[in-house]
Amino acid sequence: MLQHMLAAAALTVAILPPPPAASPAPQPSATPALKTIATIRVSARCASIITHANSAIAATLDNDQIIGSTITQLRLANLDDGNEMHRYKSLRALGDLAKNLMMQARSGDDEVKRLRKVAAATKDPQEAKALKEFADELGGALWSQQKVARDLNGFLAYQDFRDMSQFDEGQQKSNEAVYGVRDPLAEQPTGELRGTVPQTQGLPAPPAMGHDPSDPTSTQQARLAADDFQKRIPVILRDENLAAGKVDGAIQGC
Repeated sequence: MLQHMLAAAALTVAILPPPPAASPAPQPSATPALKTIATIRVSARCASIITHANSAIAATLDNDQIIGSTITQLRLANLDDGNEMHRYKSLRALGDLAKNLMMQARSGDDEVKRLRKVAAATKDPQEAKALKEFADELGGALWSQQKVARDLNGFLAYQDFRDMSQFDEGQQKSNEAVYGVRDPLAEQPTGELRGTVPQTQGLPAPPAMGHDPSDPTSTQQARLAADDFQKRIPVILRDENLAAGKVDGAIQGC
């Protein structure tokens, strides 16, 4: 007789509270833990369900912690202190979090797909339905986590673009000598070269992307990203809680 005892940790997210001026995202009053999945009767189907389910659950819970760490990092990072090494290390750390989050989400989603395959092959329609519902709820949480990873990568890609689009000190001095301004993509040239920059209906052309001085700073954008990710957590927890409530149905007959 083979007994499988695989415990799943509580569905919680460690998040640094937002600054006092910000409104905290709503948090569930109680978050149920996924129930321990165990079998007493040996069967290939039960072993398959437990293996894939617990792998998906582990990936989901690990991602909760990664998202919490990401929000903390985004809130604490100072990307505009003028120290290039500080900026590089902060962005590198966020990149590592994005990579791990994406890998875990995709790995968990692969396990969810395997659960759906087991459900499709299940002859009992009720058992098949229950298993698919469990897989779908868990898959919803993993998909939301994957979208966080995707958007975090988008934030990092924009920071890379912003860095590459900036003129260094030498280029700024050269621009000033030629155009009369240090950044001709953000300011209108002066003197004889004023007419070389396109005009729009008689008005100055808007600053080029990455050159608008009125855009939020990188640090401000990081705080905005943290606020956005925190607002998504209740949806992730909702799907996790729904999945937790369907564990018994998913393993009925095992």
